[in-house]
Amino acid sequence: GKSFNSANLAVSYALLGKRVILCGLDIRKPSVGKQFGMAEPKRGITSLLAMDVVTKEDVERIVVPSGVEEHLDLLMAGSVPPNPTELLAHDSLRQVIDILKESYDYVILDTAPVGLVTDTLQISKLVDVTVYVCRLNYTPKFAIAELNGLTEEKMLTNPCIVLNGCPLAESKEGGIAEKIY
Repeated sequence: GKSFNSANLAVSYALLGKRVILCGLDIRKPSVGKQFGMAEPKRGITSLLAMDVVTKEDVERIVVPSGVEEHLDLLMAGSVPPNPTELLAHDSLRQVIDILKESYDYVILDTAPVGLVTDTLQISKLVDVTVYVCRLNYTPKFAIAELNGLTEEKMLTNPCIVLNGCPLAESKEGGIAEKIY
């Protein structure tokens, strides 16, 4: 649900006329391209993360239009590197995000799940909001306890939860759903 939610959030903001870029930072298992019917390119954000100094021109060469909405661009992951955690800890990630903030109203980062690897915790230091996606009757309770612990330890910036997979019951009048299970 992470990639689905981040792609739909990006499209939603773009439809409102906001300049949006969706970045594929799940560099172990890239999926942003798939969300938009594109193949992951060989050159992507992983190419930028390997640089000591990143320029606006470097970023612009790798950013591609989404093909879905004119205000939405993509910065896909690129080739899967042998050292993802090391790359994401490099200062070049901060440089890339700072460059993107200059050109876009919203920079949305699609990351690896919290807890499986430390990548997302490193990225969280650079964001304004962390969205934690849970699926009803699927996400185990210990994952919520883990989220609570990370929040108490201030390891996530402004954590929020999206509850995915909730069936909605229609009202007796057949209108808008009035109850979430």
